[in-house]
Amino acid sequence: MEKGDGDLQKNVAMAFTSEHTEKYPRYIPYKSVKSKKPPKDQSYNDEEIPFQITFDVQKQLGNFKIGGGLDWITPYVQAGFISDYFGVMGWSNVCLWQLEKYEYSEFQWGGGITIIEQLPLSSHKVRLGLTQHISRNGREAFLAEDGAVFNSSSAPVFYDEIGGGAYIAWHAGKRLGLGVEFRYSRDLTYKIKDWDNDKAHPIDRLTLVFNLQWW
Repeated sequence: MEKGDGDLQKNVAMAFTSEHTEKYPRYIPYKSVKSKKPPKDQSYNDEEIPFQITFDVQKQLGNFKIGGGLDWITPYVQAGFISDYFGVMGWSNVCLWQLEKYEYSEFQWGGGITIIEQLPLSSHKVRLGLTQHISRNGREAFLAEDGAVFNSSSAPVFYDEIGGGAYIAWHAGKRLGLGVEFRYSRDLTYKIKDWDNDKAHPIDRLTLVFNLQWW
């Protein structure tokens, strides 16, 4: 949560997320966990991509920030309130058109909100912070039909998530900043069903984010 001086702030972030131990995990929605055979349009097999790259540009207007960027190739917008000790940021993708998919819901929106508490140190050159978020995320997956592991077609699958994290950020130069953040989150939409014992368990994700800022 960097307060700028009115200049455009550019950010590049790379996130690495823990992978699941299952070789070909099968994801099923919470409401179908007890079902022996969930509807095939509500389950999928997928190996998650363990990293993510985003780029955005932000503009500060008083204690408010607005901006936009790319999550891989998906455009998004963001806006929020920031101060030295507290902030609230929200974001939303702009891909509201219909795409080929098999998600249980027709609602193909992704976005969320993050609450930030921050402690500036060393004349604001170093910042320690905590974050809490709730979001709806999208990623690529493969259709699971009648227990098959693969299917030739793929499509975005969206899921709800809640989590929190901690970060440290510092100035590496007059107009350059670096940051590292650790996040824990839980999938609120899907569970993983094991192939061996057919038991379902929650999906927890651990994410490490490296951030570069310049303005």
